[in-house]
Amino acid sequence: MDETYLFLLSGLDVDLPLGEIKAALSLLHPEHKIIKREGRVLIVRTSGRVAEEVVERAAYTKLSALLLFETTTDEKYILSSIDTSVIRDIVPPNSTILVRGITINGANIRKTDLEKKIGSLIIDGLLSLKVDLRRPDYTIIFIASPEKTYIGVLKKIKPKRFFYYRVAGRRLFTLPSAMQPDLSRCLVNLSRTRIGGRILDPFAGTGGIMIEAALLGYEVYGIELKKWIALGALKNLKYYTSSSENIIIGDARKLMFRRCFNSIVTDPPYGRSTTIPDYSLINLLETFFYESLECLEDNASVTLVTPEEINIEDIALHAGYTVEESYKVRIHRSLVRKIMVFR
Repeated sequence: MDETYLFLLSGLDVDLPLGEIKAALSLLHPEHKIIKREGRVLIVRTSGRVAEEVVERAAYTKLSALLLFETTTDEKYILSSIDTSVIRDIVPPNSTILVRGITINGANIRKTDLEKKIGSLIIDGLLSLKVDLRRPDYTIIFIASPEKTYIGVLKKIKPKRFFYYRVAGRRLFTLPSAMQPDLSRCLVNLSRTRIGGRILDPFAGTGGIMIEAALLGYEVYGIELKKWIALGALKNLKYYTSSSENIIIGDARKLMFRRCFNSIVTDPPYGRSTTIPDYSLINLLETFFYESLECLEDNASVTLVTPEEINIEDIALHAGYTVEESYKVRIHRSLVRKIMVFR
């Protein structure tokens, strides 16, 4: 049964987390309905199973909760909005609860004090419930922004160290240009590749995109021009995943596959630390886009990252693709990249 859930998005960027969760929802529950977005909070009509899976799948979705109440940021109105009869219908008698608050965008609220007051209000109204600060059966969560407060029952929260052991610098093999796992996972989601489909990364590098795609349940293949890098990527894949290590030493300008991939997700080489034999980056991308047409199934997508200054749109359009989505992401203070999805 579909219900109303709130999702808390990452504060990393304005548009990218929204684009990623929309892609994830479209794969997991095409019939979902987005009710509204207010800052980092997205309100969606979907199922409880999907509300959990989206948090597990999406890099930039922090948590999901069954939405119970929506009110202002005034403490008096927050407390008066809580109807314990609504909570009684969800939390069984003799359960344990914990109240947890999150403030976003500089909300001016006394979080710890409000947690205690909400907890006392619920316990006083539902005498069979008890507080457990360590391992509660249910967590009542409120998210306070400068404009609104949302209160719900926590469904799923992403662990704090979800990406910690896969961060580029902690992999068995890494390079200075290696993409971080959160952005790699986001690219895979943006591709909207059907669950269990086949993905190709023709500029595999250290295998970061391949690792995240494999962990999401895809059949993944990679191509890397340099043998020593391909061997390093193979080491990473064996360490982090249990999937087949399908990495090939080859050239993205001469793809050897024909009509067998649902999508391409990749991070082409660029920057001062990268050498591109024989071709400039623009020529490389032009050749790649024409070659990619031969190895993709109908209605397939290409998702990739490029420098902001390169007009990748015209290159792809000339090859026969259409632009589906476009984002800009700041890698660090002076480096901005474009994320593009073509079909």
